[in-house]
Amino acid sequence: MTSPSRASTTFRDWWNDPVDHYWVLNFLRPRGYLRPLRLLIGMGGVVMGVALVLVQFTPLTEPVALSRAIVTALTVAAFAWPVYWYFFPWPSARTSITLFILTDIGIALACATHGGPLAAMSTTSLFAVTGIYIVFFHGPRAAVVHLSIATVTVLGVAVWLAASGAPAAVPLAICKALVSLLVTVGILPFAQFGFWLIRNSSVESLVDELTTLANRRGLQDYVWRLKPRAGQPHPICVFVIDLDQFKGINDRHGHAVGDQVLVQTAARLRDALPRRAFIARTGGEEFVVIAHLPAGEATEVGERLRAAVAAGGPPTVSASVGVVCGQLDSADDFDPLLELADAAMYAAKRDGGDRLAVIEP
Repeated sequence: MTSPSRASTTFRDWWNDPVDHYWVLNFLRPRGYLRPLRLLIGMGGVVMGVALVLVQFTPLTEPVALSRAIVTALTVAAFAWPVYWYFFPWPSARTSITLFILTDIGIALACATHGGPLAAMSTTSLFAVTGIYIVFFHGPRAAVVHLSIATVTVLGVAVWLAASGAPAAVPLAICKALVSLLVTVGILPFAQFGFWLIRNSSVESLVDELTTLANRRGLQDYVWRLKPRAGQPHPICVFVIDLDQFKGINDRHGHAVGDQVLVQTAARLRDALPRRAFIARTGGEEFVVIAHLPAGEATEVGERLRAAVAAGGPPTVSASVGVVCGQLDSADDFDPLLELADAAMYAAKRDGGDRLAVIEP
């Protein structure tokens, strides 16, 4: 593929990407960064509220009564902003973009209430703040709406400044507009595209290229995301599945056939998974399954997974399955459970393979 074609494909993928609004949340929450982010976003409303109160003491555009009413309404909304972010759940994707588009409209209205175009132009820099949020939590289509509001506002204020009759009003208006557009409009698409590339690369790094299952890093990421459940113990079973005599398959049939066996095994295991289960290929011919189910169901599920592997072929392959169940109080409890499940798997191998072994924690 030529470079222009590759660039065109990449751009099209970016534009059509179904943005996962919760991807950043799932990254931030287990690392303890989500609450500080909520505080920071809420604090933005406090700062805006204070600024709007001070605007009441500056010259406002005619009719002053209407401008004052708009500023008052925006002040109330600004002080309600931190209440929402501090005390309500994180907004859904639809609510989130609605909030920030309304904020953009509020910024445009605030610009219109200033008594002079220079003061209004300085306020347009606030579009950069809402743009930063949209970069991380929304896609290019939402950015287009944001950029449209920002561009129309900046150009409108520039026309206002050019028509103000001030000395050198036209070149001043062009200068101010160019700087404002660079800050509020010019940088955002590049920042969002760059973040999209980084996010996609990060997501791809969690996936095993051969089987399309999660890899070891993907498993670690999933375990990280179990941390919000800390303090709410729930039953969990960990299965370690290792193919028996897999090296012999590679030796007899070649690595291409061995790879195909791994792909088929991954597909069969995925189909045999219980509800609310996660599977990863952690290396070579080893797979790990995390299932949120009571210990009483572990043997049945383990046998189902073992049988799913054995049903594949040709060439036929069997698997040794180790399982351990326990109460997960936090993600920190996972590693000991994984070690026990691994030990159970090796016990099954020592007993001849193609069987299930259970260890009590």
